[in-house]
Amino acid sequence: MHEIGISVYPNFYPVDQIKDYLKEAYSLGFKKVFVSMILYNHGFKGAKDVDANTWNDIFSYCKELGMNVSADINDEVFNELGCSLTDLSVLQRMGITKLRVDGGFTSEEIAVLTKNQQGIHIEVNASISSSDNQQDNAFRECRNFLETVKKEGNIGQLTACHNFFPLPDTALSLKDIRPINDLFASYNVPVSGFVASQLSPKDLHHLGHGVCTIEKHRFTPCHIAMIELFANGFDDVFIGDSFAEVTELSEMARCYKHDYIEIPVVYNQFVPSEIKLKIQEKILISRVDQPANLIRATGTRGLDVSPGYCAPRDKYTVSVLNNKSAQYEGELQVSMKDLGQSVEHNVIGFVHPFARELLLYLLAGKNKFRLVEYK
Repeated sequence: MHEIGISVYPNFYPVDQIKDYLKEAYSLGFKKVFVSMILYNHGFKGAKDVDANTWNDIFSYCKELGMNVSADINDEVFNELGCSLTDLSVLQRMGITKLRVDGGFTSEEIAVLTKNQQGIHIEVNASISSSDNQQDNAFRECRNFLETVKKEGNIGQLTACHNFFPLPDTALSLKDIRPINDLFASYNVPVSGFVASQLSPKDLHHLGHGVCTIEKHRFTPCHIAMIELFANGFDDVFIGDSFAEVTELSEMARCYKHDYIEIPVVYNQFVPSEIKLKIQEKILISRVDQPANLIRATGTRGLDVSPGYCAPRDKYTVSVLNNKSAQYEGELQVSMKDLGQSVEHNVIGFVHPFARELLLYLLAGKNKFRLVEYK
C-alpha cells in the first residue's frame, strides 16, 4: 500500500507553524513526516541550529497525531545524540520511527543497525549511479550491500529513500532510477522519493524551484509527479518542500489510494455533458493488443453517441467513436500521434500537457486509468 508524507524544517520555521501544517496534512491522510537533522551542519543558507527540545516537541506532536517520523542524520549527529550501533533507544524516546543514514556508515554497520531491538527502520540513500548495465560499479556495490544486510542483518527493517535536489538541473532521471528501484524491490526493500510543491516558499535553495527527486518533476503538480513515481516502483512519496498549499495536499491525498491512474483531460465545448459524465465514471484499461498510434479502451462501448465535432485527431487528442462505427460505438481512444479527421470519431478534448507522459504507463493494458476533467 502506497503512503504519502510531508517534510518539515524547524531550521527555517517556528514550531507552532509546523504543528499547524502537520495537523492539516494529517487530517487529509498524510501519515509520514520527513525531517533533516543535518541542514545546519551541512551549511544550508539561512538554516538555524535546532536544539533538542525543539526536535522533541515536533516528534512528540507527530506521535500524538499518529504520524511516522523519518529522520535524516549522519554519523556526526548520530554520535551527538548518544546512539550506538546496538542501541537506538534514544531515538525511540524521541519518537523517531525511521532513521535515514546519510553517510558515515559501512555496509556492515548498517547491517548491525537493522537488527536494533527498538524496531526502528533503517533507511539508506537510494540515489546511487544506476545503469542498465548491471556490471556498473555502483549498481554492483548496491547489490553487494543488500546481500550483506540480508546475510548479516535484518533486511525486513531496511528501507531506501532517494535524495531530493533543491538546486535546479541536478535531480535524477526516471530512466536511471528504475533499475535501482527494481533492485531494491527484488529484495523486498521499499523505496521512497520526493516531489515538489509548486507553491511552497523556497527555503532549501532560495533561487531554486521545488525540492524533488526527478528533474522533470520540478515544475510538475505534485499529484501528477506522485502518480509517475508510483508507476516507477516507488512505494512512498514525500513532498520535499516546506509548506505545500492545501490544494496540493488535497490532490495528493485524493489520488494516492487509487489503483488506477488519473488522466486529466481538457474537454471541448462540443461534448454533450451526459457523454462526458458516463465516460468519466468508468475505470478503463487499454487493449493488450496495442496498436502503434492509439490507446484503445473498449470499456465505454455501448454508449449512444451521435456524430459531432469530427475534427482532426492531433497527438494527445481524446475521441469517442460514434454510431457510424457500428459495433465500435462508444469506444474511447487517445491519439499517440497526429491522425486525420474521421467521420467515425468525435473529438472530445485533449490530455493536459502535465499528464501526457502518464500515457506511457497505460499502453498494452499496463495500468487501469480514469479520465477526469482538468480544472
